[in-house]
Amino acid sequence: MKIPLLLITFFVSMYANSAVATRYNVKLSLFGTVGQATITVATKDDKYMMMLESAATGLAAKISHNEVNRFVSRGHIKDGLYISDTFKEYQKNDITTETNLFVFDHDSKTITRFQDKNETVEEETFNIISVSFDKKKYQKITKKEKKLKYYSHYDALSVLLNLHTFLKKADKYEIKPVGLAKKERRMEISKPDSQELKEMLDTFNYPHIKDIVILDSYEIKSDDEYGVLIGYDKDGNIDEVVTKETYFLIGYGRIEKIDMQELSVEEFF
Repeated sequence: MKIPLLLITFFVSMYANSAVATRYNVKLSLFGTVGQATITVATKDDKYMMMLESAATGLAAKISHNEVNRFVSRGHIKDGLYISDTFKEYQKNDITTETNLFVFDHDSKTITRFQDKNETVEEETFNIISVSFDKKKYQKITKKEKKLKYYSHYDALSVLLNLHTFLKKADKYEIKPVGLAKKERRMEISKPDSQELKEMLDTFNYPHIKDIVILDSYEIKSDDEYGVLIGYDKDGNIDEVVTKETYFLIGYGRIEKIDMQELSVEEFF
């Protein structure tokens, strides 16, 4: 249901040497709340950490085999930009546990992915005696190391911390972050014109949204497209995030903030 991209678009404004955790519900218009998540962003001096933790709930939990996700971006801040050094994805359900660690080498302009995967596999064998097929389950463990075919300064989380800086350079900004999806994708960041803004405001439930940023994600080798709208209040805080398109029998996906909490910076550095 493409919930990860919807999730990672909700973040908080940060100040030097601070840590804030935001809890929120993830909703689909037909099913109601399908997940809960916490995003934590911390900065200390020229370092940052951003973490997204999410878990499916209710019917979504059954469909996804009780899926939980954790994404962690760590890096440094240079000239006001959040530059990725590592990006770690941890995804787990009742069948599979998978970890992907992306290590950025900005000097050589390379990114290496280290993958660890443990999955339950079912195999059928023919039993001559009973003249039937026997099913056997076993754990398949896979470890891979591979350099990506492209280089980027940003991962799927750090790019969100840079949105306003990107849009200061141009009305439309294109980027290819690491870890956005299994397949290579590019992201287009833009702001609607005045007429589009009026039309898009009807998509949101929150009444005080004054500004919108558009994130469009495209798979490199196909026509697959996915987009979200980020709604800001007059002070530049995010009130709501909603998918641009409706999906058959699903409707709009949206994020609704529950609360925010300040944490100790020392927990993360």
